Amino acid sequence: MPQTPRYLLARATCALAVFAAIMGSTAPSPLYPQYIRRLDLSEAMTTAIFSIYALGTLTTLLLAPRLARAIRDQRLLLLPGLVVSAAGALLLATADGAGVLLAGRVLNGLGTGAITGLASARLFDMAPEGRRQQAAVLATVVFTGGAAFGPGLTSAALALHWAPFVTPYLGIAALCGLAMVGSLVARWPEAGEMRPVPGGSLSLPEAPRGTWWPLYLLACLGIGIAWYDGSILMAMGSNFGQNLFGISSAGLAGLIPMLFQLAAGAGQAVFGRLEPVRAISLGAVLIAAAQLVLIWAAPGQHGQVMLAVMPLSGLGYGAAFVGGLALASGAASPARRAEMIAWFYICGYLVNALPTLALGALVDRSGLAAGFYTYALTLLVACAVVLAQAGWCSHWRRDRVAMA
Repeated sequence: MPQTPRYLLARATCALAVFAAIMGSTAPSPLYPQYIRRLDLSEAMTTAIFSIYALGTLTTLLLAPRLARAIRDQRLLLLPGLVVSAAGALLLATADGAGVLLAGRVLNGLGTGAITGLASARLFDMAPEGRRQQAAVLATVVFTGGAAFGPGLTSAALALHWAPFVTPYLGIAALCGLAMVGSLVARWPEAGEMRPVPGGSLSLPEAPRGTWWPLYLLACLGIGIAWYDGSILMAMGSNFGQNLFGISSAGLAGLIPMLFQLAAGAGQAVFGRLEPVRAISLGAVLIAAAQLVLIWAAPGQHGQVMLAVMPLSGLGYGAAFVGGLALASGAASPARRAEMIAWFYICGYLVNALPTLALGALVDRSGLAAGFYTYALTLLVACAVVLAQAGWCSHWRRDRVAMA
């Protein structure tokens, strides 16, 4: 008789917690053009509202590993993250100005950072022996599903006029509440059964050594182009679609981040088995191809072109990100691996926030078209740099093998 899976409810709770937290991070994306009109916000303020989420996430991502090792009862960490995520969603549902939106997004980020790292690790820990790989797949599926379902729900609320500024956030708060109940009633492993959570306090990486730094630099460039593309599309994609590419429906424009996120998840699954340098190179080619098509189509009544290109851009994101993560994991020594992966993500979140803020200020000063072309051209240049570095790494590795 097969062994009954252990901690089934606890694992389901972790999966739901990740889904709800990530859904909360992406749900506002279709609403940014509406917030600009409804609350008379500048583009710079709107991108600040998007970007401040990354600061909250970074804060708890850096603190959570140390807390996880110090606290024996894991629900004492998961519950606060859910409470903060629910509070952020409820705050956004009542937002009547930029200050409330900023506060809600900060809580979004703090909750997401507290939940995702811990819950993903616990999904792996609590999986039955022989099913660890399935746990990793489940973590990816709920992460990608939440990222796509957030803007999908908001787009549906916009199209159907179901209180789009309120309904998505109430749904997120309800999912967080359901996960809270699950965390309280589920059976969890004892502290001795749990694997230690990697990470802790961070110091700056050691001075670059010829054995790893070219590959690690390529990994950081890979996450850089992926998260630069993704952050701009999540923060401004709906605005580009409506006001530059002629998409008349706010609900339809809201599909831009949803299609991107779905394809991004597919890209990680499809290209995850590729050799990392090849995956990053392919990601750069796909992202660049999508940008060239968008430059050709803008401006004008070509909303269908932008919608059609989103899967291509998302696949490129997935390839570059999964390749970068694999390369960052394998480039450094085992003793520094957790630290180097942490710095890898820090690079990603900085690229997620800073260029988005700068682009918002540029749009306010020079217009939406100037902002779009700046984004597209700088991303093309960044993709060219990635491809050059990938070629150099391939040549560098061949030389090392020949010397050996």
